[in-house]
Amino acid sequence: MSNSRNTQDPVIMRPRKSRNKRKRRIKPIVTIAIILASAAIILSVVASKSLMNDKTGSSATVVSPQLESQKDNSTSSGPEAVQEGDNPADNSSNKDGNSDQPSSNTNSDDHGKQEEQDQGQGAQDPKDSGKDDSQADKDQGKNQTPADKNNDASKKPVEKDDQNNAKKVIYLTFDDGPGKFTSQIVKILNDNGIHATFFMVGGNLSGNEKAVKKAYEAGNYIGMHSMTHDKKKLYDHGSGPFIKEFQKEQGMMEEIIGTPPWLIRAPYGSAPMIDKKFRDDIVDAGFKMWDWTVDSMDWSYSKHPEKILQQVKKQVHRDREVILMHERSQTVKILPDVISYLKSKGYTFAVYKPDQHFSVNFAKDNRL
Repeated sequence: MSNSRNTQDPVIMRPRKSRNKRKRRIKPIVTIAIILASAAIILSVVASKSLMNDKTGSSATVVSPQLESQKDNSTSSGPEAVQEGDNPADNSSNKDGNSDQPSSNTNSDDHGKQEEQDQGQGAQDPKDSGKDDSQADKDQGKNQTPADKNNDASKKPVEKDDQNNAKKVIYLTFDDGPGKFTSQIVKILNDNGIHATFFMVGGNLSGNEKAVKKAYEAGNYIGMHSMTHDKKKLYDHGSGPFIKEFQKEQGMMEEIIGTPPWLIRAPYGSAPMIDKKFRDDIVDAGFKMWDWTVDSMDWSYSKHPEKILQQVKKQVHRDREVILMHERSQTVKILPDVISYLKSKGYTFAVYKPDQHFSVNFAKDNRL
């Protein structure tokens, strides 16, 4: 028996103790490995969630139709100042052979910055919500002052035009329409990809409504040149008759083109007939008034249209010019050559826009 006990102690017991030591060594290692693996899994899940949030956040900022629309609108008017067109018409006053040139200096210096005008729109009354757009516009107009209406004078945008960005700009203007030459002038403008500004006489509107509307729809601005073009009626009795004529013509124009124009040109120019008090009354009535910087003298060259181009060449030198022309046969003949010459000198063509108004009057009255 003593031999059997000896065989078990201590040699036989050593391997078991060694195994126990090994187990004790392995357990901490396994525990650490499990902890590290768990930490790795947790970090992976957190990183995955963070990445998903970043992706969804960035996509949300990209997809915004309203912002895309605003971006498109903000860049729609490019650096081209430009091409504008108009349809001149024949005015009964043309037959008189009278020029719009005033007895004083016919050229006014270029004014710098264009006046920015707020385009205010009144809030709609809930009880009027059932009305159509045209009726709502009429109701809104009743509550507007003349100055407010002037700020919203043209709701029809003109494409391809931003006169603020062009360095050398020409505004072609045509007086005394509408008449038999209106469509011909508009066609020339369209063929050249440009627009112009028209100052039409109210007495010539009847029977020429279609020509006026087509000129407007082609992208030209339709301004006013009084009802009668009669110097005595307009200037001999103060500003009252003058303003009444333009207010009457304004109503007629609104019926034809759907919006009331606010830009006027005084027959024979504003000097010397229109003084400070006269101008005050025009401002109070809400009108803007343009004279010109270049007088083409086209009314006087019925048999020599080439002299019209000569006048333009002599007078054009500013970065911004407003050229006075009339709806005459000689003007129609020379107009393509005038446009070609101005383009060769680096000018682009612009149409009057109420929201980019700038002053062009002999008195240099910035209110007008």
